[in-house]
Amino acid sequence: MSGFPPADFSDPDLAAKTPDLRALAEIRLFRLEDGPGRGQRVLIARNAAGVGFEVAVDRGFDLSALSLGQVQLGWHSQNQMRFPPQLSSSENGFGFLRNFDGLLVTCGLDYYGPPRRATGDTSVSPHRPERDFPQHGEVSTLQAYLAGYGLDAERGVLWCEGVVRQSGVFGDVLERRRRIELPLSGHTITLDDRVTNCGFNPAPHALLYHFNFGYPLLDLATELTGAFGDFAAVFADLPPAPRQETREIVDHLQLPPDANGDLSVGLRNPALGGIGVTLAYRQAKLPSLLVWRSYQSGVFALGIEPGTMLPRVEDGRLIGDTLGPRASTDYGMAITVTSDGI
Repeated sequence: MSGFPPADFSDPDLAAKTPDLRALAEIRLFRLEDGPGRGQRVLIARNAAGVGFEVAVDRGFDLSALSLGQVQLGWHSQNQMRFPPQLSSSENGFGFLRNFDGLLVTCGLDYYGPPRRATGDTSVSPHRPERDFPQHGEVSTLQAYLAGYGLDAERGVLWCEGVVRQSGVFGDVLERRRRIELPLSGHTITLDDRVTNCGFNPAPHALLYHFNFGYPLLDLATELTGAFGDFAAVFADLPPAPRQETREIVDHLQLPPDANGDLSVGLRNPALGGIGVTLAYRQAKLPSLLVWRSYQSGVFALGIEPGTMLPRVEDGRLIGDTLGPRASTDYGMAITVTSDGI
């Protein structure tokens, strides 16, 4: 990746050299026409530094893929981006597993975790004294309103923005507006979310960024980076190898932030020229960190999952964060692609 000089978008002769900046970077809207994902909208972007990403507009506006050059960095499951997604509440709350696929699967907006049933102030409907919370919530199954996308030459970024709404009559109304940006010659994607309670009652709120990594980034040479360095013993099975008899493991870690309150975690593969991905965010906003290791044959994935307070059910009541009526809260994530040649 180091064989090409960085593109100079400030070059005064750039317009004379190319009438269309697609020669260097672009973001375009496609509709899939075949296979399990047929019918859904996907934004596909690439920049002059060789970083590419995809956004599944109709699956929660999630970052479904990330690449550097021709190297895919995310996890791609056997579900193959099915569309429309199965309801999360199906199969006793485990419908999520029929949809689970891609680099980022956002979980929430009211709950994440295994299926649970809870009572309490989760709905104002007199017909629903109890409520079922499906695995990892509903937001990853929602179709987005595409607010816009494009190449901003003045600011030097590729960008897209979308809004999803999770709602029900007599229930909570939660909305998430997401903006994704990538500099035209940079290696860091910024993802900014604003979650708003559009209703008139307090609403349960939870958010989990389920980042998933697979082959070829995840392989025998893979090593963890950033704040994971102090917890090497937890990951004694790295480097991983797929094994049929292996079962998934989820660890809940408590990692201290740096002096600025930020936490950076990631992984890299020296055998791929040091290609890797680093996630950086404000630890106070996302205090929970789960690590999902699922190395069984045919799955082979590693998940890094920053989130809000881990929801739980005690005495039949949901315990977790809440968002007040008409209130909003913001989250940010920096996703940096690295390599030895950068």
